[in-house]
Amino acid sequence: MSWEDERGKRVSHAPDYFARFEDGRGLVVDCRPLDRIDARSAAKFAAARAACEAVGWGYRVVGEVDPVRMVNVRWLARYRHPRHGADDGLAGGTGCAVR
Repeated sequence: MSWEDERGKRVSHAPDYFARFEDGRGLVVDCRPLDRIDARSAAKFAAARAACEAVGWGYRVVGEVDPVRMVNVRWLARYRHPRHGADDGLAGGTGCAVR
């Protein structure tokens, strides 16, 4: 993304992720520890949010993942290994989403 700020200076920003949902909606994600968002980054994130809203996409800034959640996700991920029969009896499809 690139635009001119209020002083006419060229500014650019490349968000971290873009996701397209099955129903066609879009989601743009910026990743930054919330305590490390300075004024310059906040301005870029605000411009990205405005651009996303203008085209009907969602926008999120996400910080660090809770350490306890990450430990649990890593523990659960071990059971994806074929030795655990992860594919036995499962129906095909889009899989599941962790919320």
